[in-house]
Formats: sequence, structure tokens, C-alpha cells
Amino acid sequence: MRCNCPYVICKLHGDCAACIAHNVQTNCLAHCMEEIAMQKGASLPIGLPDRVYLERDEEAMSQRSAMLIAQTARQRPDALFSLAAGNTAIRTYQILRAMAEKGEADFSKAHFVALDEWLDLQDETENCNAFMMKHFYGPLRIRESQITRFDIHLPDIQEACRRVDQAIQNHGGIDLMLLGLGMNGHLGLNEPGGDFDRYACVVDLDETTARVGQKYFSGSIRLSRGITLGVRHMFESRCVILQVSGEHKAEILEKMVLTPPTEKLPATVLKILPHGVLVTDRAAAGRVIPILEKSGRTWIDGRKTGGSAG
Repeated sequence: MRCNCPYVICKLHGDCAACIAHNVQTNCLAHCMEEIAMQKGASLPIGLPDRVYLERDEEAMSQRSAMLIAQTARQRPDALFSLAAGNTAIRTYQILRAMAEKGEADFSKAHFVALDEWLDLQDETENCNAFMMKHFYGPLRIRESQITRFDIHLPDIQEACRRVDQAIQNHGGIDLMLLGLGMNGHLGLNEPGGDFDRYACVVDLDETTARVGQKYFSGSIRLSRGITLGVRHMFESRCVILQVSGEHKAEILEKMVLTPPTEKLPATVLKILPHGVLVTDRAAAGRVIPILEKSGRTWIDGRKTGGSAG
């Protein structure tokens, strides 16, 4: 058999009609993905995101991402962006600043919503917001009125999630999300095993995230919880860019490409997003370049490949 379900963990096992009816009635995601279909005997091809850009190095990758972000700002000046607070994006932000100074990018009317934030820090001077102020908001002179953050000091932290969800809804959704690929495959702080049908949520951090996250702090720090936009925000965004760079990301990128969509590896959701974009360099993509080259949805060093997609 061959499964054609676009979200191929099913909560309505064996009754596709009921699943579809539930999806139509509630306007929620279909509750299944390829992992369960394959366990039931389905034969499925390797999937890739809607668009893939394979660039020669980190500089070219950063240039590509900056171009896509600036393009969105030109097409919709009041666009809502959610941008990652991660080292992979630093060069992209530097390029955007240079573009803004030359008049090639304008974010004066744009809006920004935080992607994620660490919780329970005794010292918040090196948190995600501080990172964005240093590398993006400050250099590009983004005004406070343009930024929506998680109010992590509310007595009810769930209310902080609701407020951010409402702000996104009031704006009409997110126009572009820029994400990094975690060493455990997380997106934002959506950790392995989390529900793909969640909006903003509080999460317990995976051991890998707690360990790798130490690089953002000047001293050893205890990381246990975070707050993040959910995967459902990604489904509803108009464009989601996953930026991956460096040989140290080669193993997890290969795993993402070869693994059917599953909540066990959040980054695999990029392959079933309506507008998912992968921007990577050759160091990170070294193990999967042959797969990318065969895809009709891949641009290699700026040139579109031939072949059939999938």
C-alpha cells in the first residue's frame, strides 16, 4: 500500500473518514504522520521541504537567508517576523543591518515576536531577548513598540503564552519564521516528543538542549525550562526558514532528511509544512547532497536543479 496523507501518531486509528471529519470540524491539524503509516505497511519516499537552498559556505547561506527575509519585508512592510536567537543567525543579522544601511531592506514598519526564551534564570542578562537586542533589535534600531515578547515574570506563565498567541492572531499570523536546527532536532524550544498541535507553550528542556545551551552564557548555568512558539505556529506561518550551517550539524541534518515526520524529531515537521524552506551549506549537508541534487525543489549555488521532487 502507499499512503498519501499529508500528515503521515494517529489519535483516530483505522478510521480516516473520522480523522478528516474531525479536521474539517475543528480546523486543527490532521492527527497522523508518516511514522505510523509506515508501521502499518505504507511505502513512502524520502520527503524534503518545499524549497531547499544548498549554498557553498556559511557566508552564502547567510546571504540567502537575509535575502529571503528582506524580500518579505519589501513585499509586506508591516510583516510579522519571528527570528531565532542562535549563533547560526548572527551573520544573517549582520547582513540585514548592512542592507538596511544601504536602503536595500526596511524594517521600520515591521513587527517581531519572540520565538522562545529560557525560564527560571537567576540572571537574565544573557537570555534570548538579550541576544536579539545585541545582534538584531539594537543594530537595526527596532523600536520597543515593534516587539512582542513573552512576559516571563507573570505569576501565571500560561497567560504569557496566551498573550503571545493573541498578539499573533491579532496581526493575522506570522509572515516569516527563521529557525535554527538543534543538535537534538528541536525547533525553537520544541523538544523531542512534544505535541505538533500546540501553539505557544512551556516546555521541560531536553538534556541535550540544557547542555548545548551553555554556550550562550559566560558561566555555567542551570537550564531546565523554556517557553516557545509551538509547531502549530509553524504550520500557520506564511514562510518557515530552517537555517543549518557547519559540519557539526551534518549528522542531525542527515537524520532529519532520512526520518519520516515524527514528534520524536521535531525538525522533520519542515517536510510537511506548506511553506517550509531549508537553507544550508555544504559542510552541514555533506551527508545528504546526493539526495538534494536529485530533488526538483533544490537550488544549488543559486541554480535550480532538475529531476523530480520528493
